[in-house]
Amino acid sequence: MITEIERKELRLLFQGYYAEDVLEILEEKKITNRNGKSHNIQYIRLVFQGVRKNQDIETAVWQLASKRKKELEQQKLQKQQILKRTI
Repeated sequence: MITEIERKELRLLFQGYYAEDVLEILEEKKITNRNGKSHNIQYIRLVFQGVRKNQDIETAVWQLASKRKKELEQQKLQKQQILKRTI
């Protein structure tokens, strides 16, 4: 379960946009609900908020967090490289 502290940190990292990307990760891994259908955005948000528990969705959230963090680090490095060239 995602704790309140983790949720706050993840919100800062995701900047409000995460549910669609989590759904995309779940679809890539062919993870469905018990009826065999894709999870919906609303359910993903409920799991993120801690109202519902679903280990597959939580795992996808952490995978997305890892991906976003790498993207931000790469962006930061590119920014530093560009600024070094111009100075």
